Amino acid sequence: MTGSGLAGPTGGTADIAVIGGGIIGTAIAYELARDGASVVLFDKGPLANGTTGGSGGVVCLHDFHQLYAGFTALGYDRIRELSRTHDIGYRPWGFLAIDHGEPFTPVDDPYAREFDSGTPDSIYHRLEIGAPDLFSRYEWLRPGEISGAVLYPNQGYIHPYRITQTYARMAVATGRAEIHDGTPVLSMRSVGHRLTRLVTRRGTWDVGAVVNAGGPWGAKVAALAGVELALVPQRVQVAVITTFDDGIDGIPLTGVPERVAGENVWTRGELGGTTLVGTHHDRTRDGLTVDPDFLNRMPDAGYPAAVDEVFRRHWNLDRSEVLPGWCCVYGTTEDGFPIVSRDPDVENLWHAVGLNGHGITCHAGVAQAIAGMVLRNTTIVDTSMIGGATTSIDVAPLAADRFVRGEQLVIRYPGEH
Repeated sequence: MTGSGLAGPTGGTADIAVIGGGIIGTAIAYELARDGASVVLFDKGPLANGTTGGSGGVVCLHDFHQLYAGFTALGYDRIRELSRTHDIGYRPWGFLAIDHGEPFTPVDDPYAREFDSGTPDSIYHRLEIGAPDLFSRYEWLRPGEISGAVLYPNQGYIHPYRITQTYARMAVATGRAEIHDGTPVLSMRSVGHRLTRLVTRRGTWDVGAVVNAGGPWGAKVAALAGVELALVPQRVQVAVITTFDDGIDGIPLTGVPERVAGENVWTRGELGGTTLVGTHHDRTRDGLTVDPDFLNRMPDAGYPAAVDEVFRRHWNLDRSEVLPGWCCVYGTTEDGFPIVSRDPDVENLWHAVGLNGHGITCHAGVAQAIAGMVLRNTTIVDTSMIGGATTSIDVAPLAADRFVRGEQLVIRYPGEH
């Protein structure tokens, strides 16, 4: 977005430099700038050209832990707010949680009691659907052993490029932010344990603090500051089903009861009547690590066929074709939780990486957490505006050095004890 008022002269000074122009980095730049800091954001490519642009844009519940649930509630609140005033492409086509067991027993999610406003527009609002109504409403489902489902109608997806560009424009509109895409940071210079200057392709910047929002490039960004980060870039794949050939349109976010190519998958309808099917893992997995600078952006040759085999068993797809889509790269961690903290060795470096594929929904909470840490030296994030019983969360457990201290967090899926 160089030009058009989104980039200033080469070189300069700023209170805070943000490295990374995805949804996390641009949201952080906006939060910092609207709180009064002067901000400069750098990305070596176009905005949203990494994980953000390659994602499915899914907005759904991530209730693995109180922190993820809080981030989910904050993110959904921000997406609703932005969708009222900006064209971010939010499509609330819903999330359909299908029960393949017997009898049908919807899960009682404990975090719904903490962050649910109880209103019909809540992300937790749900409708229980029995089997007969389910198959009448969603004719593409094969009955099999399905006993019912829960529809969360307010969940959906956004256009990832649009919301990132929206954050960039809002940050610039504060009069305190500059956005420099196509501008890689090549070196970080320091005095003692403080970073003082960034050397970029287009000059040097004297900065008071640095935020690493590099996504799967986060460990490479940290290395410029001379530190190691427990972040691993991992490849995920997306296929496209031509469901319009079977007259199917607007499929909600849902899943199938089998793994595809050894991984869990998400699936959702796309504009134009196609359907996306993407692999997903919440933690770092063996055999999937890649260098994000040398990512093969095409799926494995056998992935579309694997999707075809599984989905034809569970969906009525007589005429649809499964096509290769694209590949994306996640920044993952060993425990499946992000790193949102000050660096333990460099006193004015903060990290906001490792969202493990959940950044689209959780971005606003992460951005608010970083703004609180950098500007107010607090790890407490206010959630009172959500309207639930819990009015704040403490993100201190997301520290970068928790792995060396043996204090990893634990994912608990709804229904697990």
